[in-house]
Parts: sequence; C-alpha cells; structure tokens
Amino acid sequence: MVAYLHNQLRGFISPFLVSKFSKEYNESEVLMKKSIETSISTILIGLNNKFDDKNLYDELMEYISNSEFYTDVKFEATKTLIINSSFNKEGCKPLNLIFSNKKDRISEMISNEIGVKSETASAILNFSAMLVFSYFKSQNQNFKSLQLLINDQKRIILSTMPEGIRLLLGVSTFEIIEEKRESSFASNIFSFFLG
Repeated sequence: MVAYLHNQLRGFISPFLVSKFSKEYNESEVLMKKSIETSISTILIGLNNKFDDKNLYDELMEYISNSEFYTDVKFEATKTLIINSSFNKEGCKPLNLIFSNKKDRISEMISNEIGVKSETASAILNFSAMLVFSYFKSQNQNFKSLQLLINDQKRIILSTMPEGIRLLLGVSTFEIIEEKRESSFASNIFSFFLG
C-alpha cells in the first residue's frame, strides 16, 4: 500500500473511465471526475468512522470477494481500470454497512455540493464503494494497518471533501477550522521561502 492512499485510489480514475461515465450519465467530465474523487474520500472517512467494529471490515471483505465486480475488475499496472456495471446493484450493501441510514443523505449532499444529478451521485457512490473495497481485497489489506493508514492520512483525505459532506460525516466545525488554519500556515511559510 503506498503512502498516500487517496492518491493511489484516484490513480485508477483514467480519462477513459471518466469519459465513459460522463457519456453514460450525461454529465461534464470535470464534474464526473470530481464526483468520483469526492466519493472515494467519503468512503474512506465513512470506513474510518466504523473502525471500532472489526467484524464489519471482515464482512465487507467477504462480501466483496464474492461480488461480480471484484471478480471482473482488473487493477492493471498501468492503472487502467476495466470494470463492469455490476456496481449499480452491488454497491448498496457496503454503503449501508458503513453509512447506515445516512447513505441517501450523503448521496444527495454529493449531488448538491458537486452539481451532478441525484442519480449520478448515487451511482458514482456505489461505484466508488466497490472500487475502494475491491482494491483493499486485491491488496489483501490488513484491518489494523488500514486503520492506522487512514487515521494517519485523515486530514489529507478530509481536505479533498466539500465542507457539507464532512459535517454530515461527523467532522466537527472546530476540526475543519483547525485544518484550514494549519493548511494556511503551511502555505504562508512556503510562500515566504519562495518569495
């Protein structure tokens, strides 16, 4: 597993895949790419919020290993992702496991924050769930190391998400303010040394 998990997962979102989804859902490629990236971040933070339940992760991995999506997905070295459309029906269970009764609200929030149709946001969230968990399964990702990795990178992942989604996932306003302050401070120091 590479150092920056979110970037590793985003790397599988090829221009071909974005174009395919863009045509299928009649959305702009820019908004489609942003929807996928936001959905990936949302899945990671949702999983992070459930890390007190190891059985849930085991259940997710068992479900994924028996899914049509996982059977057909190919994570090639070139990072060109080959997929089928089974995520439409298979993505609901992982989302219900990690978000419980918030799944539909999260999907609507992605739609509102990114500016895509509700049905697009729902489909992309399903796709992202299957992508993320299929990748973990393909890497034989250990629960404990994944927990440490996501927790260590939580601020980076949160910084890629619209504020409304972060709040819906239970990230306090204080955490968001602190994150922005630290980011601004680092940016100012960088500018100082470049100037």
